[in-house]
Amino acid sequence: MSLLKGAKSSRRFVLGYDLGEEVSQISFLASDSDLPETLSTLAGAEAYNIPTVLCKRKDVNQWFYGKEALAKIESGEGIRVDHLVEKAREGKRIDVDGTGYDPVSLLTLFVKRTLSLLSMEMSMDMVDAIVVTTTAMDARMIDVLSEVAGALALPVKNIYYQSYEDSLYHYMMYQPEELLNHAVIACDYNFGTLTVYDMKLNHKTTPIVVTIEKQTRDELALSEAHFSEDASKKSAQKENLDEKFLDICEELMEGRIVSSVFLLGDGFKEQWVNKSLEFLCRTRRVFQGNNLFSKGASIAAREKVAPTDRLDKYVLLDGDKLKSNVGLMVKKQGQDAYHALLDAGENWYDVSSSMDIILELEAFIDIIVTPLTGGEKHTHRIELEGLPMRPARTTRLRLKVKMKSADKVVIGIEDMGFGELFESSHLTWTEEVSV
Repeated sequence: MSLLKGAKSSRRFVLGYDLGEEVSQISFLASDSDLPETLSTLAGAEAYNIPTVLCKRKDVNQWFYGKEALAKIESGEGIRVDHLVEKAREGKRIDVDGTGYDPVSLLTLFVKRTLSLLSMEMSMDMVDAIVVTTTAMDARMIDVLSEVAGALALPVKNIYYQSYEDSLYHYMMYQPEELLNHAVIACDYNFGTLTVYDMKLNHKTTPIVVTIEKQTRDELALSEAHFSEDASKKSAQKENLDEKFLDICEELMEGRIVSSVFLLGDGFKEQWVNKSLEFLCRTRRVFQGNNLFSKGASIAAREKVAPTDRLDKYVLLDGDKLKSNVGLMVKKQGQDAYHALLDAGENWYDVSSSMDIILELEAFIDIIVTPLTGGEKHTHRIELEGLPMRPARTTRLRLKVKMKSADKVVIGIEDMGFGELFESSHLTWTEEVSV
């Protein structure tokens, strides 16, 4: 399903930005298109990877990024600055050519330069949303990316952040349904650590609950992060990798049905997957590429600003997701009714809510937690100690709900009084609820 179609001049875009430690990518999805495209750094070629590297020219305040940075470093003209994401997370100043730099500012410079590559396709004021995806999304990463987005001052109102697991999920939601009949495996390999994303679907639930387990394997790591230049050694390395990867695949597939397998990353580009590929192709669909996460992020961006019905049948409950519905019972037109505060399936760092409620005579609030992954629905009672005694329906409370982590909800309650009849006591209550 497409967004509203119109003349080319009215085309709108959403972006998926894969911010990787080694390489980054940008995919975009136009309003008159059903599927995303990935920005190529070389016209007419599938050159999607932008090395996540900066280079400062020696003794001059001139910076380069990506492949140009690597070229300058190789020629000895500049100083290499890499591991930009990791260094921004750590927050320690980076010494470059005798000067200290804020690592978040350097990451911001890299992102700004890479986004300028889009100028041939669109201007940033034609972009409705950006989803940035990285291998690990936590509170610190959110802080870093929020600081980067603020410094860029982009004319884009909607900027979101999500993990690779979330991007894999959104990518699969735009794939044919037969690829989702059973489990999905994605293997990401760049000659170092092999990262396996194991996507399971519980078709017995409504909606279908999707979980993604992530594991890292070191069996395929090459000491020099690339194949040997010597032909005989290279051949031996490939054969060894194939045997080891076959062992991993047999372990992953044992005792269950897998519908589809995705081989991601430059490590799979070399023709070494022979025995393992023969095994994988038995009763399974196998795909190879390296732009799944950026495409998945662009699909997520569309679903954020113009939701379709593609995701209605599914709910992802990975490590970043709230796995329970959180709400309370209220009176609506004299009848008891459930009011949702937080919905399961949302990233914990994206959700919050607030509302005002009028109390009858009780001095407590009951928070109802309904797990979607099994377990019993339960009620958490918050006692409002010290709340002034007032007649029924003359106490207004303000509830503010936010998440501290994927399994912790913080409920803030404030006594607002009741207009001119009763002044606020200024009492507040804060409670942490496990979900």
